[in-house]
Amino acid sequence: MGNSDNLNHISARKSKKIFLYDIYEWVESLFLPLIFIVLLMTFTARISKVDGGSMLPTLHNNDYLVIGNIFYKPVYNDIIVLQASNLHNERFESGKPIVKRVVGLPGDRIFVDTEGGFVYRNGEMLDIEEKNGIIFEDGHMINDYSRSGEIREEITVPKNSVFVMGDNRMNSLDSRFSSVGMIDENYIVGKVVLRILPFENFGSLYENKS
Repeated sequence: MGNSDNLNHISARKSKKIFLYDIYEWVESLFLPLIFIVLLMTFTARISKVDGGSMLPTLHNNDYLVIGNIFYKPVYNDIIVLQASNLHNERFESGKPIVKRVVGLPGDRIFVDTEGGFVYRNGEMLDIEEKNGIIFEDGHMINDYSRSGEIREEITVPKNSVFVMGDNRMNSLDSRFSSVGMIDENYIVGKVVLRILPFENFGSLYENKS
């Protein structure tokens, strides 16, 4: 084999190595971000679907939501997703994710006046306001006054638990009923941070309070 053939052989091997390196870089640039996104979604966020109308008018059936759960600690008015084998949705199906709003935190005293429809926390009625026929409670929309539920006296939220209610007050199975009761924080999947579907309603659920 002459020098020319050796040079051509070496050049071909170098070209092959360069080609394979380019392929490797392309695959790396494509899959590393994908792996990062998958890990991010696995450990810090999830996608959940609304099943039912217990959060009307805030959320609708078949809305798709992004749920954040990293270092999450409940605060008032957070919309959260819950899941546990002993929790039931409005169709009394157990173990499926349900979406509710945080009304009471550990140590809070909660009373629901089912005659007037008002909710009291630590002896103070949550602020109620009506604008253009829409009811706002504690700064967020609700579908009606809270005239349903089994609570007939003031109750105290236990340690590491929350009291939750749906915004559709007359059609929500929540902490007002013994079948749900207080929610152990271990059952909280995370906080709803974003609605992604339908596209026309894409955005945060905590911006518009008026």
